[in-house]
Amino acid sequence: MGFDHGTITFRICTLPEALPKDALERFNADHACSLDRVKDEPSWGWVSGRFLLENEINEETSKIGSYYHVCLRQAERKIPAALLNAECRLAELSRMKADDTDHLNRKIRKEIKDEVKARLAPQMPPTFTGSYCAIDPVANVLYVTATSDKQFDLFSGYFGKAMGFNPLPMTPDNLAVSQYQVDPMDVPAVNISPEIDDVNGATGLLGENFLTWLWQFEEERNGVLPSTKLGDFSLMVDGPLTFVAEGSGAFESSLRKGMPTISAEARSAMLVGKKLRSAKLILAREKGEEWSCTLDASQFIFRGLKLPEGEALDPEEVFEERMANLDIFRQVIFELFHLYLKTMTNDAKRLEYQKKAKQWVQNHEQK
Repeated sequence: MGFDHGTITFRICTLPEALPKDALERFNADHACSLDRVKDEPSWGWVSGRFLLENEINEETSKIGSYYHVCLRQAERKIPAALLNAECRLAELSRMKADDTDHLNRKIRKEIKDEVKARLAPQMPPTFTGSYCAIDPVANVLYVTATSDKQFDLFSGYFGKAMGFNPLPMTPDNLAVSQYQVDPMDVPAVNISPEIDDVNGATGLLGENFLTWLWQFEEERNGVLPSTKLGDFSLMVDGPLTFVAEGSGAFESSLRKGMPTISAEARSAMLVGKKLRSAKLILAREKGEEWSCTLDASQFIFRGLKLPEGEALDPEEVFEERMANLDIFRQVIFELFHLYLKTMTNDAKRLEYQKKAKQWVQNHEQK
């Protein structure tokens, strides 16, 4: 699913260089092949962001306002396993009868399988998957639905081939360095468990410590965030919650049912030194404007982001409105991360946070 409707699962990247003026021509030079050329091996190529069969990439199909919306499509003809096995078995039985034998060696069986695949593959309808991306050349930001490492590496390779440079994923570490000139090694992990000594309890990745800090921060402020140039926002951290910890024992625990944010299980997880890896975030501004998603804080993957309901009706205006709301969400989350970095790199503020957080964990009992 692209960025033009529905919920979005994505990661954010920055572009190390300005997008070339002939970007669409470059995408089009490596566009996806026609259906009659799709074989049983995966083939990749660019299509428009509108639908997976539109392999003509130009301003009409792939540029909306100042944004670009394209997709790296994978296509192949897959033979269902049950059909392939049945056809192979039928061919093997026929071959054994012809050769008057009750056994075929591995080489012959492989030859039969290859023959069956070559015969069946052209009859199979092609299957498609795609990694959609929306590019904001003004902000030099790229949003892409390739969230796994394998998907993103593939996308990045094809993007680099077309543009001459690769997008930089905004993981917590990369974001700290590229946007805020902060070395992640200078951002200490903080122990917030009142039952563990500070040396052994200071664990967790940068993103996990950020999300844990954000949870305590929003509860301390009753959900009201500091004022921004974009307006006044409120934030709520909600379940499902996933906690992680280093070392032996139960490395990961998930709380899904009931009210996990105020559960005794959440308190128990933090008491043993676990940090929050993923949680649902609900961001609101004024009446009716709400963003909600699940944040995987270790890599800054945003899953199932629901954008505010817009007022536009024209498809192009709807897309631009959605991208504007996506940019607002990005700016707010990044600014909260910046605030976290400033807090953790200031000795006095970090110690103040640690003291409050330990008390917060100690008193974090089911209401």
